[in-house]
Amino acid sequence: MTAQSNSSPTSADMGLFERYLSVWVAIAIVTGIALGQFAPAVPEVLSRFEYAQVSIPIAVLIWAMIFPMMAQIDFSAIAGVRRQPKGLTITTTVNWLIKPFTMFALAWLFFMVIFRPFIPEELASQYLAGAILLGAAPCTAMVFVWSYLTRGDAAYTLVQVALNDLIMLFAFAPLVVLLLGISNIQVPWDTVI
Repeated sequence: MTAQSNSSPTSADMGLFERYLSVWVAIAIVTGIALGQFAPAVPEVLSRFEYAQVSIPIAVLIWAMIFPMMAQIDFSAIAGVRRQPKGLTITTTVNWLIKPFTMFALAWLFFMVIFRPFIPEELASQYLAGAILLGAAPCTAMVFVWSYLTRGDAAYTLVQVALNDLIMLFAFAPLVVLLLGISNIQVPWDTVI
């Protein structure tokens, strides 16, 4: 939910990359699956570069993805964001008071109830733990990408992402530990942190 500029991009305004973003994502998915199937050494090598079960190459690629947008921000415009608190309030409320619990409830319903006859209990617990970890973390990198693609207000997006990241530093681990505890699932603290 970023503040939008007055002009929405049309197909003619978008470049080749933006116009066919879904195609590039599909190609990336197929390429990743093909690499895993036909060149398993590549993911094996990449998986060695991790800390607390977090992939360092993925972290670097996410930074590379958001850096071009960060370089285009007019940092003097950040002060004007306080005149539009509604978007920040809505986003913060949804990200921290609604989404993690909704994700947990839906994941628990599907993995522990609906798909129970089809998924072994241990695997269902792992899926539930993954859903909790993902559901409790706002995807801030993609907020930059979508804001950029829709010609959103870059300064507003920066403040929105910074606020969510600041909250994440303090709220993510306790929230995840709470939801994992409700589910009776153990995940190492260094992974959560």
